[in-house]
Order: sequence, then C-alpha cells, then structure tokens
Amino acid sequence: MKRALLAERLAALQAAFDASFAEPARTRAEEPARALAIRAGDRRLLVRVEELAAVEPCRRIVPLAGGPPGLLGLVGLRGRLAAAYDLAALVSGRPRAGVDAAAGPAPRWLLVCAEHPDVALAIDEIEGHASISVEGARSAAGEREGAGELVTEAVEVDGGPRGLLRVAAVAAAILRRAQRGAERPKEDR
Repeated sequence: MKRALLAERLAALQAAFDASFAEPARTRAEEPARALAIRAGDRRLLVRVEELAAVEPCRRIVPLAGGPPGLLGLVGLRGRLAAAYDLAALVSGRPRAGVDAAAGPAPRWLLVCAEHPDVALAIDEIEGHASISVEGARSAAGEREGAGELVTEAVEVDGGPRGLLRVAAVAAAILRRAQRGAERPKEDR
C-alpha cells in the first residue's frame, strides 16, 4: 500500500514538473519592483532600489566654488570621492529657497547611483518602501513642472501619486552637463 501511494505521488510530482514547462514564462516585469519612497525638497518621489548602489547617511560635504547648479560639493563614501548633488534642485530645475551648499540645512541621506557610483543624490528623507508594478505606472506628464526626463511616470502609493525617479537619467544629465562645462573655452568660465 505504501509503495502504491508513493508511486502515485511521484507520478503526480513528475506531471506537475512537466506541465510547468508548458506554461508561458514569467517575466520580471510581472513582479513588483522594490522602491524607496523619498522626499527631496517639496517633492515626494519613488526610486527603484535596483537603480541604487547604496543609501548612505549624509556626511560632511565639502563645497566646490563655481560648480554647476545643484552641485553641493564632494563627499567621501567608503574610501572614494563622489560628487553630491541636491536632488530637489535637479528635479525642479532651481535651488530650494534658503538652502545652499554653505548655509542651509544639510540633507540627511545620499542615494549612490548604481551606474555611476561617483554620483550621489542628496535627499531630505526616506519615508518608507513600496512595491510597485509596471501596470500601475502612468505618464507623469503634467504632474509637476521641471522634472522633464527625470520623472516620466507616476505610481499610486498610499492613496496618492508619486513620481518615479529615473536615477540613470539623473546621472546621465549630470554627466552631460559636466561634459559641456569641460568643453567650454577657459576664457568663458
């Protein structure tokens, strides 16, 4: 009796195993992405966790004179230097009122970009985490002014929309701006 029951169970397991190959493959897009809910200035955003190399407490930022808009300065992260940028200024296109690299309140956290670990985005607060799905995302056009290519989608989280920040786009915009500055003749600087 035990042998027959065991053989029957083995046959059922084999059938289930074989049937699993006949099902359509699941893609990662179907799985919800993990995201951090953050605040940068007056903007409440989401950042996909896989787009970050690290999240670090904000240490002392050494200001640089004559840097581009949004650059707070240099910060040491795990034995390396990174350029720290004010995410609120980058997303809005203007510095926050009353805050500059030398005076105003210091940001609390640094988001280190996965694709460019020498770029860190300074934010005010990590408000929590969320699971987001691609199906739940919608165009962020008209959501808020100034975000442009950096925030292209909005996701409903906790009863309200949050812009989904594209960290790679932020880093790419920073590097393009730095490259343009490096190409200018010295007399223009």
